[in-house]
Amino acid sequence: MKADGPLSDEELAKRAAEGSEAHFNALVDRYTPLVYRTALGITGAAEEAEEIVQETFIKLFRNLDRFSPEKASFKTWLLTITRNQSINSLNSLKRKAARFFSEARVDEYGPATEGDFPLSSQRDAESVMTVKQEYARVEKALKHLPERQRTALRLRSIENLSYGEIAHIMKTSTSSVESLIFRARRRLLELLED
Repeated sequence: MKADGPLSDEELAKRAAEGSEAHFNALVDRYTPLVYRTALGITGAAEEAEEIVQETFIKLFRNLDRFSPEKASFKTWLLTITRNQSINSLNSLKRKAARFFSEARVDEYGPATEGDFPLSSQRDAESVMTVKQEYARVEKALKHLPERQRTALRLRSIENLSYGEIAHIMKTSTSSVESLIFRARRRLLELLED
């Protein structure tokens, strides 16, 4: 049976849990962009986000029989797995970075400089640079937010999830999510004004 019909996430998950590879692949196709954006938002590293996408869907495949539509929507359940995988990866990255910096040495040519990297296309370079600089400022400011504030803000602003869905993903109350987002927005504005 082909899985590209208008089946709900829950129906696809049920059929995938029964062994349908086509239905599982339909879920992967449907949710890969969302899982990637969420992982990237938490880790800030594209390569790590790609690995988290793979790990998330492997974990999903192994645990499909545990999914219960009565407890949460499929999307919320999947994003909970994504967040947990991302945090695990982030913690692993921190350990690797600490180990790297404790063992780091500069090579014989010294540290890399901006001139070592090729320039991108020069078409409308000024506006491209302005957008990139502003994006970099926001990303830098986001990295200064605590993980829970950053995650709540990204899930609300970028993924447009409800406070209830975010609360379920983050295993907290709706009022806590509202507070996290309020504090994240306030702190982000402060950081951008500096």
